[in-house]
Amino acid sequence: MDLETLTQKFQSYSGLVLVFFIAVHLAGVIFAGINPDAFEIYASNLHSSLFLPYSEIVLAITFIIHIFLTLKKVLKNRSSGNKAILKTRRNDYLGVIASKVQPFTGVILASFLIVHLLQLRFPRPGDNLELVSLKNKLGGVHILVLYSLASISLFFHMVQGIESGHRSLGILSQSNSLNIRYISRFVSIFFGLSYLIMTFYLRFKQ
Repeated sequence: MDLETLTQKFQSYSGLVLVFFIAVHLAGVIFAGINPDAFEIYASNLHSSLFLPYSEIVLAITFIIHIFLTLKKVLKNRSSGNKAILKTRRNDYLGVIASKVQPFTGVILASFLIVHLLQLRFPRPGDNLELVSLKNKLGGVHILVLYSLASISLFFHMVQGIESGHRSLGILSQSNSLNIRYISRFVSIFFGLSYLIMTFYLRFKQ
């Protein structure tokens, strides 16, 4: 296995880890909307657990690796004028758009993550104050816009990333390409729309 293939596989696996985290985090956000009191107890127990710092280190390393490898791939493709992927998506307008805006959606998601961590992790609000703090932060129009843009960016980033990941792992073929495309669109819409809905739900819930 050559270095480029290995790099692409690492990029795909790091993306898979991040998708798992996004799914777990979304479950927590939905839980917060359904049962705020139980969520605060869960959040307090989570932040006092011994494994959390190690999990955060693993996620941080994974996130940095994913950014570095994705940026390296984008710059290489653009500098070499590689348009092979765009040609295979000639009639897939959403896929073409997602591919072209990938660097921008990545920057928006990274910016959101930094802001989100500074709001709710460093430092963390006191016990039973996490949702109150988030609601107060979402009261700012600029923060609400950032969270909304992050949800939309997540959709586009996953549209590009899921299909690209299957290609890098050697799973994508002519026989299953449409099925993988449909599944990737469904997953992307689910996560992007779910985060967008929960953002406004938590903001305006009385």
